[in-house]
Amino acid sequence: MQYLIYAIILVLLFMLLQAIWPVLLTLAIGYGIYRFIRYRMKEKYFQSPEFLDHKAKIDSTINDYNEIANYVQSIPNDNQFIPDNAKSKYSDLATFENTSRQDYKRDKNEKHLNSNNVYSASLQVVRNASEQPIKYLCKYFDIPAKDESLNQLEEIDTNISRMENTVNNLKEREQEIQNGFNPPKFILKYYKKELLDKTGMQVPEINIDYATYTFEYVSAGGNSSQKSTITFDSRTVEAVEEYISDKIKYKKSAKAQRSLMTNSLRNSIKERDNYTCQMCGASIAQQSLLLLEVDHIMPVAKGGLTTPDNLQTLCWKCNRSKSDKIIA
Repeated sequence: MQYLIYAIILVLLFMLLQAIWPVLLTLAIGYGIYRFIRYRMKEKYFQSPEFLDHKAKIDSTINDYNEIANYVQSIPNDNQFIPDNAKSKYSDLATFENTSRQDYKRDKNEKHLNSNNVYSASLQVVRNASEQPIKYLCKYFDIPAKDESLNQLEEIDTNISRMENTVNNLKEREQEIQNGFNPPKFILKYYKKELLDKTGMQVPEINIDYATYTFEYVSAGGNSSQKSTITFDSRTVEAVEEYISDKIKYKKSAKAQRSLMTNSLRNSIKERDNYTCQMCGASIAQQSLLLLEVDHIMPVAKGGLTTPDNLQTLCWKCNRSKSDKIIA
């Protein structure tokens, strides 16, 4: 009886296949013709005077874009605070094995020994960390209230700010190029990569690598857990700088002046300088997508302070060439 049912099912499937086979064949042929026509339209567009004329007009814009894209690759992307201690320094030399025989849903003995950014804590600590993230971040991940911490945080903040500013600038430039180019929709949908290749536009893969710090609780039975995660982005870094600065009374410390370089201060300096590079005179009035940065006239490393009279607006090219030199 069972084999008879199988035989009937096979016969029905064969009959169904015979019925729909012409339809499937027609769809396959139709799709092949569609792909061929689309390909020919693409080839015709890339050889058209319209495309070649647009390409010639945006060459300088694309060159500017590619310069910025190369610049962003040189910005450090290591944005994790490195405490000055040897905690868990040799943890990778030991191998941990859970020998319990209970079939827990969660392994309560699992530790994150290869990551300095996960702290196994009590439930109360995890909850407190969600309410007072900066205080608990500094306390449990060894960010001491010292000038050296502020120097490291300022460097991280500068890197993140540059990275975010440059990535946003690239997105605006890419959008401007696309808006000015206005190719057929099917080109953007199916052949965007080829379009960028033919225009010479290099689109980099850029990911801002924000460090994360996690407080994790695992119950005694291993069946439940809770965690609080803090993302070390620009807002967090600035909050930590402010917290540490309050601790060491940064207004009395010349070294701690680095902590005063916040996004709001950067924006105010750019506005004060009319969004104009103080070295070469380039401005956003002339170049709407000019990438501007804020520089210490007297470098902090040489005793300069983060005060408006010691800050100036520079374009990214002038800032890169100036580095930590003192230029009148």
